[in-house]
Amino acid sequence: DYRGKFLLQHTGGLPGYLSKVAMIPELRLGVAVLTNQESGAAFNSIAYRVLDHYVGAKAVDYPEIFQRLAGENRAKLEAAEREAATGRDSTSGPSLPLAKYVGTYRDPWYGDVAVAEERGKLAIRFTRTPSLVGDLVHWQHDTFLARWRDRELRADAYATFSLNPDGSVAELRMVPASESVDFSFDFQDLVLRRVPMN
Repeated sequence: DYRGKFLLQHTGGLPGYLSKVAMIPELRLGVAVLTNQESGAAFNSIAYRVLDHYVGAKAVDYPEIFQRLAGENRAKLEAAEREAATGRDSTSGPSLPLAKYVGTYRDPWYGDVAVAEERGKLAIRFTRTPSLVGDLVHWQHDTFLARWRDRELRADAYATFSLNPDGSVAELRMVPASESVDFSFDFQDLVLRRVPMN
């Protein structure tokens, strides 16, 4: 129900591609907003302003409302990160020297992910998704926190390296660092096996 009218809507997106479709069948009205920026506040504000116009509603300051909600969500994410940090073993270190984690990791569906050493720290790059470049900050044991350099992604993930019996790295698995990470990143579905170096 939207201002007394039946509303159908759906959003979708990937980094750099966002969309929102909203329809009020009774008015034979459809609104589609397509954008290449990451702010849900922007495309929601546009869609709701157009809908309000056609249902005869008074103008609302949607950008202010959505910006406030975005700020509240950021605060919740930061609080969740602080809470997660209290349960980690911060005195542990990685099993191997950082250089031993460097390499290419391949998922049969996604393709290659590169782990490199940059300025004495690990970095991760998703080769098919240029915006997914991040720093791997040691979390605990052989788990690192992938903090994406594009902070608007709001999609940090834990990256855990598994070792072979001989101590070499076998694979890399990832999971979202927070429940607020958009499900479409699919980190948990990746099985990134290390590609042997020639």
